Amino acid sequence: TFERRKSFLMQTKRIKKLTTQQQQHIISSTRARELSHIIITMRSLRRLTNLSASSSLTTPTSFYKSCSWNNTNAGGVTLLSSSRLMTTTSSPPPSPKGFYELRRYKIPPAKRAEYIKLCEESSQLRKKLTQNGFCGFYVPEVGSELNTVTHVYHYEDYDHRDKVRSDMRKNEEWQNFLRKSLGMVEEQTSEVYIEAAVATKSAGLHVNSFKEKASKDEDSNASSSIFEIRTYTLQLGYNPIPKMQNLYAEGLPSKIASDTEKLSELVWIGYADVGDLNKFVEIWKYPSYQSHIKVREAARTADAWRETIGKIAPMVTHFNTTLCSAAPFSPVK
Repeated sequence: TFERRKSFLMQTKRIKKLTTQQQQHIISSTRARELSHIIITMRSLRRLTNLSASSSLTTPTSFYKSCSWNNTNAGGVTLLSSSRLMTTTSSPPPSPKGFYELRRYKIPPAKRAEYIKLCEESSQLRKKLTQNGFCGFYVPEVGSELNTVTHVYHYEDYDHRDKVRSDMRKNEEWQNFLRKSLGMVEEQTSEVYIEAAVATKSAGLHVNSFKEKASKDEDSNASSSIFEIRTYTLQLGYNPIPKMQNLYAEGLPSKIASDTEKLSELVWIGYADVGDLNKFVEIWKYPSYQSHIKVREAARTADAWRETIGKIAPMVTHFNTTLCSAAPFSPVK
């Protein structure tokens, strides 16, 4: 069509400005599906604009020679099989399994200690009823609203969550806890998050390592660490969250490497799926409040991380960081 031809011609003008070396660089650094799209686009451009093989719009000869055509079609799109392609393309991103629910409860200052004590008394029952899906209980100490505690739960799916909630309603001991505690709650919110597996993988974590760590028995007398909950609110649209994950995956390894004293531990990263959307949350663990400052200062020396922040900043509309202590009964503490 005319519009399609016009679009291709505009792409032609842009690509013509690139040198062969620049074209090579673009191709070698693009993901597999983008490679296929580039080649298909170039073929269409040749057909629609009657470009010859000697035209300035060329697909690098060395790239074509390094590829073999496997004649496999996926939805009418011919795919490439190439040893070079395999070495320049990362493995498929890990698939998140289940989801995490972050529940926040605002407690009056005079009632906070009493509320936490009630939660501690019911903590074993909470673990049992959630089938070890209870991951964390964090109390803010610096930043944000100091009287809003955060509970973190993992569920395999919504059917699993429905069953857990149903079991809680049927359990008299749990209902007794609710009768005692709900009068202390001024507000409560619930948000569902999907693990940002592309980002966590880049940090060396496997999918649901947060939940697995929570499932392990920890010494209840062990000293609690400091947790930092970092929340980014991004621009609306479909692209910001995937782009955020990919940018994090590029820069996060350099940030972690800059922490030569190994003071920080990435616990989890997720993005909102239900609730206030386009939110991206990290949870980090430190041995002390001051150590998180040392880690932050070290990160400023990591060039790749600084570049990542520079690319992320234009997408962020709001950013909050809160330092929390883990309750003594928190599975991850």
